[in-house]
Amino acid sequence: MRGIVIIVATITLFFICSCNDRERLESPSFNSHHFFSFDSWTLDYLGEEWVMKHLSLKEDFDGRPVATIIKRSKSSNNEKAVLYIHGYSDYFYQTSLADTMESRGFRFYALDLRRYGRSKLPGQVWYDLRDISDYFEEIDLAIDIIENENPDAEITLMAHSTGGLTASLYAESRGDSLRVSRIILNSPFFDFNVGGVAESIGIPVISFLGGLFPRMVVNRDVSPINCMSLHIDYFGEWQFDTIMKPIQSPMVTAGWIRAVHRAQRELQKGICIKVPTLVMCSSASTKSHEFQEIHRKSDTVLDVAEILEFASNISGEVQIAIIEDGLHDLVLSGKSAREASYREIFRFLF
Repeated sequence: MRGIVIIVATITLFFICSCNDRERLESPSFNSHHFFSFDSWTLDYLGEEWVMKHLSLKEDFDGRPVATIIKRSKSSNNEKAVLYIHGYSDYFYQTSLADTMESRGFRFYALDLRRYGRSKLPGQVWYDLRDISDYFEEIDLAIDIIENENPDAEITLMAHSTGGLTASLYAESRGDSLRVSRIILNSPFFDFNVGGVAESIGIPVISFLGGLFPRMVVNRDVSPINCMSLHIDYFGEWQFDTIMKPIQSPMVTAGWIRAVHRAQRELQKGICIKVPTLVMCSSASTKSHEFQEIHRKSDTVLDVAEILEFASNISGEVQIAIIEDGLHDLVLSGKSAREASYREIFRFLF
């Protein structure tokens, strides 16, 4: 057994070192001329109906990062609010989600986490991370802003994929002091969907190496099908920036693998969330590198059986909603699945 582990570790290290494509991971020209506003709301790139504000964060392993909070420039809602957190290789662009929530009386806010989307600084590695708890700072700051602007509002925390893992552990860490009244997890990333030896040995080995060589790049064989099922130029109906959310998901550092793996292990051992929580997922999972019709009606990123399995490790008031024909991002699914997703969301909220 020891010999197998050594062999796997050697092969893993080879693949890590063989794909050290820093230029691709850093995109040094991205946001190089961007103006960062920390004191006031400024026009967001989504258009005149949207504004954003940057959040100055404490120094971490890669200098002083920023995060970004986004909202509609005008809203008459102030009794209920939503804070949305995106997933991996993602950023906020889901204006249809915001429209739907605003139409039901919720003041909608979204957060681009450090090194994601609007928050990516020149020279930073996209999405890099050392500990999932690093994100708790910007979540707290975003909630501060929402509370200051809507003093009496109940806040719902809504999060997708990796954001769902982050939101779960954030809620568990805050315990009785949690300042949100409900949590909605849209296809949360509770486990790596790689299977076999790659998951049982490969991920733990890379996680270990991530503690020694956090900046090394992991060569991942990630299918572009998820983004192809979404983007209007391929097989979807949505428009988004393919630099901030590339069709081909980029590689990651060993440090990122370690941070996510450790967070998943913590959740899988069992956590407690003190507020009502809705866990949502598709009815089916599929995998492929070539697009097929089934990919319009299934989660092509995560194993929905694992989402359901590990959701049972969350103690508290947890509800489950399985969306027939849902995509990985359920609120971007086809019309019938999208409408079913919103029915479950509003049934939970009201």
